[in-house]
Amino acid sequence: FGHPWLLFGEDKMSKSRGNVIYADDLVKLLGVDAVRYYLVSEMPYANDGSITYETIIERYNSDLANTFGNLVNRTIAMQNKYFDGVVQSPCYEPECKYIEDEELKTFALDTVAKVEKCFETYRVADAVEAVLNLAKRSNKYIDETAPWALAKDESQKSRLGTVLYNLLEAIRISTTLLSCFMPTTMPKVWEQIGADKELITYENAGKFNVLPLDVTVHKGPALFPRIDADKEIEELN
Repeated sequence: FGHPWLLFGEDKMSKSRGNVIYADDLVKLLGVDAVRYYLVSEMPYANDGSITYETIIERYNSDLANTFGNLVNRTIAMQNKYFDGVVQSPCYEPECKYIEDEELKTFALDTVAKVEKCFETYRVADAVEAVLNLAKRSNKYIDETAPWALAKDESQKSRLGTVLYNLLEAIRISTTLLSCFMPTTMPKVWEQIGADKELITYENAGKFNVLPLDVTVHKGPALFPRIDADKEIEELN
């Protein structure tokens, strides 16, 4: 199996035409993991991929900064604010059953199956998209459950702890699946969510309720700081 071309916009790169993008410049701007992420996600099966400075920065900001990085930052910030960072015991008894929780768990575990199927058929870009969709679904779960509202009601403290635990589990699963593409950044997430590296296995990605209790999350620097596209592109050009 061989992938097609990576084009500059719609054209093949050519030094004589001056439309070559160099990997070193991209790494200096975005970091190695973000460049890896773009390249594997932008090369659809049996089709040419495309890259410009505009498109890679736009993808970085939308996928990594806004969707994934924001999910991690929001979750850890709420865990710190409402429980001093200590992971709470989730309630999965029948009386604690909520449809939002079940939908998130099902979506997460289905994502693992989708990624495995994509790898078996060489559709790597589709695998990355499936993990990104899990991050989007997790952000939607935050909106559905409104942890900030639960925090105002002392009787909802157990529910709040469960919601945040579910988010941490979704993050653990998604980062495990992304770790083969982003091996430098994902361990930083595991450290932030208090996940021991021994727990981060592909086998555990297919399970929910793995993260141990009473561990403490740790706020770290932003994983993917937003980039001022206009400023950076002007400097690059």
